[in-house]
Amino acid sequence: MGWSTSIVAPPDGAMSDYLASLAKLTKRSEQTYLPGHGPVIEDAVRFVNYYIQHRKAREDSILYRLSKGATDIPTLVRAIYIGIDPRLTGAAGLSVLAHLEDLVTRGVVQTDGQPAIDGIYHLAG
Repeated sequence: MGWSTSIVAPPDGAMSDYLASLAKLTKRSEQTYLPGHGPVIEDAVRFVNYYIQHRKAREDSILYRLSKGATDIPTLVRAIYIGIDPRLTGAAGLSVLAHLEDLVTRGVVQTDGQPAIDGIYHLAG
């Protein structure tokens, strides 16, 4: 999308797949993108790098909150998405879940069982 970052929402979307796709785009030579949503993107490399940095910043925010102790996704959303329109909290929760799935797979975060919207999460170790 040319006007906003995409929501990555499990079970249909996986943050690891999304980030891998962005990494592939950084290796391509095109400088212009014609997205299905939004305006023409003239500086494709800068645009993709911004999206990668956005996701890294979101991950860092999740990890920072988890450094304060175990918590759930609604608490993470309130801590990370300051001032969010209340109608968007469900989508934000799914995005956080996608990040948590990736972090659990990488062994950075732990939860009981499989990552789920109603799980409790804490830093590994």
